[in-house]
Amino acid sequence: MPQIIRVFAVGLCLKSALALNASCESAVDPSSPQIAAASLPATIIVDPPLIKLGFIEPRSTITRNFRLINTSAKPVTIQSATPTCTCTTIEAQGKIIPPGESLEVPITMKVAASTGIKSAAVTFTFTGGIAPAKVEMSGEIAYAVRGTTTDVTNGAMVPYINAFQDPSAPAGTPPAPLRGTVTISSIDRSLFRINSVMGQPAVFVNFNPQQDAPRNSYLVSYDFSKIPCERMPPYLIIETDHPQAPVIDMRIRHACTKISPQLPFAEYRSNLGIVTTEKEQPFEFELKHSQGWKVISTTSKDPQFTVKLVGQRADADNAMISLMISVNASAHGIVLAPVTMTAMDPTGATKSSDFWVYFKAVPAASAPAASGAPAASQKAGS
Repeated sequence: MPQIIRVFAVGLCLKSALALNASCESAVDPSSPQIAAASLPATIIVDPPLIKLGFIEPRSTITRNFRLINTSAKPVTIQSATPTCTCTTIEAQGKIIPPGESLEVPITMKVAASTGIKSAAVTFTFTGGIAPAKVEMSGEIAYAVRGTTTDVTNGAMVPYINAFQDPSAPAGTPPAPLRGTVTISSIDRSLFRINSVMGQPAVFVNFNPQQDAPRNSYLVSYDFSKIPCERMPPYLIIETDHPQAPVIDMRIRHACTKISPQLPFAEYRSNLGIVTTEKEQPFEFELKHSQGWKVISTTSKDPQFTVKLVGQRADADNAMISLMISVNASAHGIVLAPVTMTAMDPTGATKSSDFWVYFKAVPAASAPAASGAPAASQKAGS
């Protein structure tokens, strides 16, 4: 029996014994379920309150279960279950949790293709004056190979490069470095090689690719100090020989790489993996909360490839845009470039925004049997 219930029962017994000049030996058993239920506060407990997802495969849909525990002596009805984003779905409204019992609830999250930390929450309201409760989900969308750095502002390991000089940072905060190192590791701990970083040979720390055997983790140097602002890339593109991660990206946070699209992109870039030259390859991107906006044209800003609009489908909230990319025969290696999307709303007004794509261009003669965007290695709960 929890200590708080035992103390409550003993206190009740002593008070009754003093009033009646009687012994506690004949008092109600303090372990009685009625005594326990009556002594607990009227509340709903979420178990667990935070669902740790570990690494999540891009463009995957995952489902986890949790419990809502009714500690009151009366049945409680769930009035509403409100998620923080449309990526999360849950069916719990109207369900009843019996007194002293629990209700197992599944929650589903659909994740985007772009990598990085992903979190969502659902807030519940209940009948009977019960306080609201919340369950949270958190994980990292990652490919089979991921890059991390140590953020100088807080010392945390993060899946991006922080090179942003924050003018509002407290005095004494170290400036974000333009030079540093990234750790590039395989999630499944398998051995792999890094073929290039931004299309150039990687600058390794304590590793000689000509002499040393492949590893499952590398330390690679970067230097942005000599790159003009207008040429600063928004992403660091890393090419590997891992079959599930031929190309991956790391966001570069810098004053010159801010992305503020006018269109409601669900993600700001798309990893197309290996793309065969002179051969059309389809890909998709999503507009969230599109409210009737329709993409009417797409234009590549890089002469090495073209992009054409194939189609789009929409529901009441989001729209999925289908495109086709065609890469010139002269293209080779890593390509990172924006595509301009122009969309029209129901009134006829138009807006344009850039959407980044990256891939490895491979001639048809040397293309692998299966090309396209890589699949990530998922280790739920790790």
